Amino acid sequence: MNLIRPNFLKITNQFSAQDFEKLKIFILKKGNRKTFRNFDNNNPYYDFGTFEAYLGADVGQQNIYNDEKLSDFNEMTLRDENLYYKIVIVRKGDIQSSKKGILDGMTENEVFYTGVYQEDLSHIPALLLEYLERLKTEIQ
Repeated sequence: MNLIRPNFLKITNQFSAQDFEKLKIFILKKGNRKTFRNFDNNNPYYDFGTFEAYLGADVGQQNIYNDEKLSDFNEMTLRDENLYYKIVIVRKGDIQSSKKGILDGMTENEVFYTGVYQEDLSHIPALLLEYLERLKTEIQ
């Protein structure tokens, strides 16, 4: 029996598109810049103490220095000492525009957990849910 594992989970009920946008603005206003991967540089980020939140540009390496004047941010990675949680927002028009990080089957005006390193995506990790709740509290 061949079970197909999902490569993303919709998390809009736990972290809405509005929550994502509020957090993006919060990071851009109150955060700093730090490179956390080889793919791009100078990522907007904020240190929440037990984890950090990084933004990634919606056009990928075409905006290698994550200049907010060149593109928007549709990707967020939450990182603690051991784990990475990748989250993607699909805004209206993003699918037609072929924005970075959007996978087949995703729908507009939704937020998705896409994971990292091909881990099991049959459920939302409890620690990610805890981080999302903390983020919502912090951006109020």
